[in-house]
Amino acid sequence: MDWQAFKDQYGWIVQPALLTCVITLLTLIAVVVINRVLDVMEPKVPLPEMAFRLIRRIVRYTIFVIAVALVLKLWGLDMNSVLAMIGGVLAMVAIGFVAVWSLLSNTLCAFVLTAFHPFRIGDEVEIVPDNVKGKVVDLTLLYTTLKAEDGDYFQVPNNMFFQKIFRCRAGKDRVALGEQLLESKPVE
Repeated sequence: MDWQAFKDQYGWIVQPALLTCVITLLTLIAVVVINRVLDVMEPKVPLPEMAFRLIRRIVRYTIFVIAVALVLKLWGLDMNSVLAMIGGVLAMVAIGFVAVWSLLSNTLCAFVLTAFHPFRIGDEVEIVPDNVKGKVVDLTLLYTTLKAEDGDYFQVPNNMFFQKIFRCRAGKDRVALGEQLLESKPVE
């Protein structure tokens, strides 16, 4: 098979494939160079480490998005339809996020409660505006269980401790929330 016959038969795929490889290589080089530049700049710029991590991620993802867009265009995909598809996916994610925001909020609050321990297992807690009080006996990812003096149990969503005023009195036998979260049963 001669070159011209090969080019006529497979030319439609060879050129985009080679250009895709070039774009990929240039993308990787750009990411490495920008990471090195940011490494040099980081000690000289008075920004917190977290801010620099965020900048690094934003720059890296921007480069990757541009590279993917170039490759998709190179292979003949219509960017309008790709953007419409991405918009549809993002809309579904947003709807799903709104549907489960309470679960996510309570889970995040469980981790914040274990990290900053405003109370511990065994402490007496009272949510003042709602007149709910009891001894903290359990913490899960979704709620904190309080045992009232009369033996009743209240399951308080974890995010309530960040939305309401609560009073805490240290108990005698206290257990850290993080330790209890790893347990399989409530402490009483």
